[in-house]
Amino acid sequence: MRIMTFNLRCDFPLDFNNRWDSRKDMVYHIMRDYKCDIIGTQEVKDNMFYDIEDNIKEYNIIGKPRTKNISSERNNILISKKHIIHKYKTFWLSENPDKIGSRKWYSLFPRICTTAIVEIDNDKVRICNSHLDNFLPKAREYGLKKLMEIIEKEQEKEELPIILMGDFNAIPDSKLIEDFTRGKLSKKKLVAVQDINKNLYNEVTRDNFKRKQKGVHIDYIFVSEEIEVVNAEIIKYNIDGKYPSDHYPLMADIKIKKLY
Repeated sequence: MRIMTFNLRCDFPLDFNNRWDSRKDMVYHIMRDYKCDIIGTQEVKDNMFYDIEDNIKEYNIIGKPRTKNISSERNNILISKKHIIHKYKTFWLSENPDKIGSRKWYSLFPRICTTAIVEIDNDKVRICNSHLDNFLPKAREYGLKKLMEIIEKEQEKEELPIILMGDFNAIPDSKLIEDFTRGKLSKKKLVAVQDINKNLYNEVTRDNFKRKQKGVHIDYIFVSEEIEVVNAEIIKYNIDGKYPSDHYPLMADIKIKKLY
């Protein structure tokens, strides 16, 4: 099973030569060429969502925008049409998880998680894709705790292997990531796919289009103990120095160790 998390960088006017229309063909190439079973995307504006939907026919795309505003972002999950989607939903990392646009008061924007139960080669897995707060550590911690609280309630209904991916806006030695990987923020222990090659932590996953390796490592894929990580890599595909996003995609090959 091949999975990827990819922050696409929203279509922002001040990005000038790096706006969406100038790089979307490279995004399409990555989505097609790497032949992933699952791709989690972040910062997807409506125009980006419709472009991907029109051009990437190999995947079903799920996930709601975080608000009703036309410029709102999505955390979509792209699921290969080879696989069966059993159920899916988007929830908000707030005190009212089912309320569109809800947020914790100290979070600048509403934050969401898109989740799905997908059957891949007769194995069912729970996929979760999120994008945590980019300003306050307190908001990131709240968001991750709320996310895991909701997922753990879903696990009580059906225990499944978990894949959690996204932009966590926290570096590997941050308190958030260290507490999470030590099991302090949830009952379920998850490990980062990067652990298979810890040198990956020395590479950046976002560097603002400059590609000087002076950015930060903030994108992750975490998996539960039922999943074995075979390989993990940061994809640095570009055309003559132009990149598809200010983030690099993180990709992993995994397999289920235990069936439920």
